[in-house]
Amino acid sequence: MKIAAFLAGIAMAGAACSAPPVSSPIESMATSLPAIDRSAGAGAKASLNEASGEVLLPMSAYWYSDRENVIVNSAVAFLIYDCVEDAGFTVAPWGGGGKALQDYRFGQWSRPLAARNGAMPEIREVPGVLDEQPERPPLSARHQAEEVKCTNSVGRAGLPELLEGLAGDTSLPHQITSNAVALTEHDSDYVAFRKSWEDCVAGKGLKVAEEGSWNLSSSGSKEDEIRVALLDFDCKEASGGARKPYDILAEYQAAQMKDHQAELNALADEKTAAVERAKQILRDHGVADARL
Repeated sequence: MKIAAFLAGIAMAGAACSAPPVSSPIESMATSLPAIDRSAGAGAKASLNEASGEVLLPMSAYWYSDRENVIVNSAVAFLIYDCVEDAGFTVAPWGGGGKALQDYRFGQWSRPLAARNGAMPEIREVPGVLDEQPERPPLSARHQAEEVKCTNSVGRAGLPELLEGLAGDTSLPHQITSNAVALTEHDSDYVAFRKSWEDCVAGKGLKVAEEGSWNLSSSGSKEDEIRVALLDFDCKEASGGARKPYDILAEYQAAQMKDHQAELNALADEKTAAVERAKQILRDHGVADARL
């Protein structure tokens, strides 16, 4: 996302990718997984948007959306601009939007997206709050040093990074989502779904790219990638539905959330307050409400 050239170090990952999937826990974690009854989350469903590739799960309410992350990061950028200008340098806010990647943790789940993109995840545009500016002019060494200094001193300006999959995150939401991924991968319904899918794609002469992955080998041409992706989707549908792994994941999330709703409500309030504070910072810097 091009909020500013010097913001590369400000954790823009969530604005560049949509709710990146939590990495699967290593096998040794299997014995330390909590005992969660998935039926406690029965009825929870994932929302899969076939136009944009966006996936929403019960825990999505407690992470920034891609749009919210653009707003919060833009507010942080303006505070850094202020710091640099206080040091005597002129800064032109850079603007620009972001891009978000289709959730692909279980491979392709949409026939329209498979027909359009084949094996490649859909990338959607996330609108920015400022128009993108031309390329940045060269900066003096002193100016660059001041930007680094201000980036470090401003930090997150008290605006939390509420993004799924951040390295080193030990928060409750991270624990719930990580547990849900691992529990899903060990769930008997998921294992049966996976086995049925593997048998189906093998029967169609397709090979899984590597053990445990949802990627299938193809010739590399766009036409063949689309052919393979459509067969992949057909096999998921024949095995119980392409959305089934996401619904299992949603139920494991929901089952864990029941015992922590008060903490999660507080987190939702924190997120709402952070986004509102970020919007006010942007208003104070001349960004119109229509952009927010």
